[in-house]
Parts: sequence; C-alpha cells; structure tokens
Amino acid sequence: MDFSLIGKEIKILRSALNLSQAELSEGICTQSQISKIEKGEVFPLANTLYYIAERLGVDINYFYDLATNPQLSYIEEVFTQVRELLHRNEYEEVYTIVENEKKNPLFINNRKNKQFLLWTEGICVYHLKRNKREAIKLLQSALDLTKMTSKLMGEREIEILNSLAIIHFETKSYEEALKIYNYTIESYMKIPYHHDPTIKIKILYNKSKTLTRLNMLEESTKSCKEAIKWCVKHNSMYALGSLYYHIGYNFSLLLNHDIAIEYYNKSIQIFIIQENKVFVKHIKEKIDELSILID
Repeated sequence: MDFSLIGKEIKILRSALNLSQAELSEGICTQSQISKIEKGEVFPLANTLYYIAERLGVDINYFYDLATNPQLSYIEEVFTQVRELLHRNEYEEVYTIVENEKKNPLFINNRKNKQFLLWTEGICVYHLKRNKREAIKLLQSALDLTKMTSKLMGEREIEILNSLAIIHFETKSYEEALKIYNYTIESYMKIPYHHDPTIKIKILYNKSKTLTRLNMLEESTKSCKEAIKWCVKHNSMYALGSLYYHIGYNFSLLLNHDIAIEYYNKSIQIFIIQENKVFVKHIKEKIDELSILID
C-alpha cells in the first residue's frame, strides 16, 4: 500500500473545494499535521482520516482504496482529456467517454468525480440533442452533489453555473443568463485563492456577449475591460483577442467606427501571435468594411 497517495489526494480534494489547510484541520487536527499528511510524511490516524474524508465529501474507504490502487491517477487523465475535447467542441467523443465512465466505481463512488461526469454530460446533451430541459436538469444535479459539502462555492461549481448560463444565452433567455453570470462573478470573488484565473475571464466575456444582446453596450464594454485587466494581472492571454474584438464590435454597433477599428486592430495582433488565421481573416474583413463607411 502506498499511503503517500492519500496525502496527495487530500491536497487535490482540498484544493478543489478551495479550503485552506487551516480550514480543513479546524476541529480535527493541527494545520501542521495536514501539511505533513499531504506531503506523505505521516499517515493520519483512522479517526482523523474519517473526519477529513467527511469534510472533503468522500467516503473514508475511498482513501484506503487509493492506497491499494495507484491507478487512480487515471481519473485526472480523464479530466484532462475531456476538458481538451470540450475546448475543441468534440462533444460526441466526450459523450462516449462519459457514458463509459458512468459505470466506473472510481467515478460513481466519489462526489466530485461524479459531479464532473454530470456536468460534462449536461453540456453534451445540450449540444448534441438540443435538449435544454434535460441539460439543465443534469447541471443542477451536478451542483446539488456538493452544495452541502463546502461552505463556499468552489471553482468547479462556478464553472457549472457558467455552463448553465451559456445554455440560457444560446436559447435567448438573456435575462436569466445575465442573472447567473452576475451571481457567478460575485461567488468567484469570494473565493480566497483562485487556482484558475481563466474562469473569471470566461464569465466576464460571456456576460459581455449577453449584455450586447440586451443592447446594454456600455455595460458590455465595461465587462470586457474588466476581463482584460484580469488577464493583465494574471499574465494571461486567454480570450484576450476575443475581448478586444467584442469591444470593437460594441463600438461598431454604436456607429463609432474609428474606435471600433482601433480595438479590431488590437484584437488582430493577438490572433496573429496565436496563429489563428480564421479570426485574422475575419477581422481584416471587418476592418475593411468599416474603413469604407468612414471614407
């Protein structure tokens, strides 16, 4: 048995719930003990591990199984593969993976893992079957799995809400989408430590698109600029080109073509660096169209 794996998994689950070592140890043991357990320097007593498992929302047997089955790193591989496929909009492949893993005890016996499957299944059901009702039901089930196990909404839950808002946006329920985006931003900023800064960027960008559909163009641009500041703060280029483009788009709707072109040019520089030839071509065409209107 490799007991060091238990410490590593405790750290992974603690991070997923956005709990500090002090918060996890409160009323159970000392923060120093948690630190040593996570480093694999000591193995927790049975009663200590029981309370740690309870706070993390898993069965204590999960940790014992992990110690005897190092193959559990397989779970992280599945997470990574699914996220990469979703990024490429390959929903058929994701759905196949989800259907297979739904029979896997490693997923069905762990709340966070099961939550991941329900979340991704909800995304696939919407995009492949256009079944909004069933997709929302799956996403809500995913949220319900952990709502009683963490005092703060974690990054995973916020991502699920973002997916929920996207479905409302794509089905033209803009007011409902905006309501969810505002709530997710508020919840995200309450998290003490942000492990994935791109989450806020995604939400603000999606919120800005929703505001544009509601003809709230100034608010939309403000949302984009907030996201750009967040990108700069975290040295991230994530969605940066799209954010500049959307500001330009808002100004084009306001018939302020000079400023629109200015932001389109900023956007195009990002997409050139990223070698996104499709977007570069599209934006150049937009600039040409607006240039004619100015002349």
